[in-house]
Amino acid sequence: MKFRAIKGIFIKEVKEFSREKMAIFWVFIFPILWLLILGGIWGNENPTLNVKVGYYSRENVSWIIHAMESVEVNGERMFTIYHYPGWEDGINALKKGKVDAFLVFPNGFTVNLTKGYPAYIEVYYDKSDPQTYQIVKGAITGFFTELSSRLQEERLNMVGKYVPRNALPYILGFAKPVTLEEKTVEGTKVTPMEFYVTSFIGIQFLFATMLMMSSSVLEEIEKGTLRRIASSPASPWDFLIGKMSATFAIILVSIFTGLAFAFLAFHVKFFPSPLGWVIIVLASIFSMSLGLAIGMLTGSIKTTNAVVNLISMPLLFFAAVVVPESLLPSWARPIAKYFPLGAALKALRKLEIYHLSVSEVRVELLIVTLGALMMLAVALFSYRWRIRRLSA
Repeated sequence: MKFRAIKGIFIKEVKEFSREKMAIFWVFIFPILWLLILGGIWGNENPTLNVKVGYYSRENVSWIIHAMESVEVNGERMFTIYHYPGWEDGINALKKGKVDAFLVFPNGFTVNLTKGYPAYIEVYYDKSDPQTYQIVKGAITGFFTELSSRLQEERLNMVGKYVPRNALPYILGFAKPVTLEEKTVEGTKVTPMEFYVTSFIGIQFLFATMLMMSSSVLEEIEKGTLRRIASSPASPWDFLIGKMSATFAIILVSIFTGLAFAFLAFHVKFFPSPLGWVIIVLASIFSMSLGLAIGMLTGSIKTTNAVVNLISMPLLFFAAVVVPESLLPSWARPIAKYFPLGAALKALRKLEIYHLSVSEVRVELLIVTLGALMMLAVALFSYRWRIRRLSA
C-alpha cells in the first residue's frame, strides 16, 4: 500500500467530480431540494383540524350549534358551522365540497331529548376521500359521544335528587361506566423535519454513494486506466482505497451541507454524536461496497445504474428511509429491521432523535457492522475477480 499513490488517486477523483455537473446536482443539489420539499410540506407543526359542518333543522338547536362552535384545539375552533334552509341545499353543499358533513335534526328531536326518549340526528358524509371521511367522522362522533354522556349524567343527577345519597354514585355509573382520565407525560418531542433529515442521509447512501462508487470504477475500467495501474507501481488496491476515500469525503461534505441547510432553513439542530458518525461510516462502507460489487459483477455503467435504481427505489420506502417503520405493511418491516441501511437509520434515529442509550441500539449496531464487513468482503472478491479478468 502506497500512501502517495492513494493520495494522488484521491485528489484526481475529487477534481474529476468537481467537473461533473450532473454528479454535483445529485450529490448536493438534489438532497437539498428533497429537504426543501419535505420541509415545506411536513416541516411545520401539524395544522389544527377544522371541520366544516352544515346543518338543517326546523327546531331550535342553537344550544348544540353553540356547543360545537365552542370546541377549541390549540386555541382554534374545531368546527365551522353553516346553516342551510333545506335538506337539498345541505346535500348539494356536501357534494360540492363546501362542507365536510351535513347534520339533519328531524322533527321531534327537541321533544324526544327533553322527555328522555332517544333523539336521532341524521349525519351525511362524503366518502370520496376515505382519509378525510375517517377524520371528519371521528371528530363528529367524538363530539356527540361526549355530549350524550354529559346529557345522560345531567339526567341522572336530576334522578339522584329523589333517591338515597349513597345510591347516587351507582346511578351516575350508568352515564359513564368507564371513564378515561387523560394524563400527559413530557417525553422527547420529535418534529417531522428531524425524521426527514435522517431520511436525507439515507438517500445519500441509497443513491449517491452506490452510484458514485460503482460508476467511477467502471469508467476507469472502460478508459483502460485500471489496466495501466495494474502494471504500475501503484497497485489496484491503492486505486480502490483512493476511490473509496474520495467517495466517502464527497458524501461527507454533502451530509454537512444538508445538515447546515436544515439548520438555516428549518432551524433543525441535528448533528450526530461520535457514535452517530460511526454508524454513518459503517453505512457508507456498506453502500460503497454494495455499489462496487454490483458494478464489478455487471461490468457495465448502464446496467449498474439500472440495478442500483432497481434496488434503491423500493428500499427508499421498505427500509423506512422516507416512511416510518410503523406505517409499513407487516411483510416489509423485516426489511427495515434487518437490511443494514435500514438498521443504520433506525439506530441513528434512536440515538440522535430519541436520545436512547447505546444498549438500546446494540442489535442495530451489530446488524450494520456485520453487514458492512460482509458486503466489503463481497466487494473485494468481485473487484479482485474483475482485475484478474483485465489482466488475462
